[in-house]
Amino acid sequence: MTAKNKTHRHTPNSRDRLILEHVARYRLTTLEVLSRAVLPGLSRNALSKVTNRLCSADLLQKHTLLHPVKYFVLGDWGARGLGFREYRAHPLGPQSLPQEFAILTFAALSAKAHLRLNTSEVLKRCPWLPTYMASAPHCIDRAEVLELVRVDLGGPADHVARKCAVDLVNRCRIREFPPLLAEGRFRLVVITSTTGKATAIQRALDRHELPSGLSIHFSVVPQLLSLGVNSDHA
Repeated sequence: MTAKNKTHRHTPNSRDRLILEHVARYRLTTLEVLSRAVLPGLSRNALSKVTNRLCSADLLQKHTLLHPVKYFVLGDWGARGLGFREYRAHPLGPQSLPQEFAILTFAALSAKAHLRLNTSEVLKRCPWLPTYMASAPHCIDRAEVLELVRVDLGGPADHVARKCAVDLVNRCRIREFPPLLAEGRFRLVVITSTTGKATAIQRALDRHELPSGLSIHFSVVPQLLSLGVNSDHA
């Protein structure tokens, strides 16, 4: 029997499926996230054995995040088994890696839990949203507040604020959106690399005419600096 046939005969167990579904939702994961948010009962050593087995079965693939830390994406067979196109088994690029890692960190490692939503889940909650808006990164918290997530990838604070303002203006043109704001069921989340950059973006946002009742949350992910996202444009 060839290695390829062995891979195809591997049947994921319930624990494997939890990991694969988690990676499918977030595009990537790390051992830290798995140990804290997915399988908290397992030791780091046990998780390493599980992920190595899944990598051997081509259900996962691992790549370097920040040496020596690895990140995991779906493997060829894992992506195929979950109905994804082959690009989902590729390593993440220089822009997608910091963006997806920032969203993963915000959702899985924050003091309060958040769940990343896929496009169909956003449309189920907000069927009036155009698909291109629903496909932007969204999360939801335990209070069922929908969160539009924008990751600062190193541009000037004014540029980040302007993009956020455009996101909001476009949504406010849809008649179903203002009631969502008025009821406190929507939040803008901005993820950046330092508290100083967060302050700069907040000041830049204050210069825009934002919709009344808007809730804004800033999340700081310091690893963005090590992933090549600079914070000089504060």
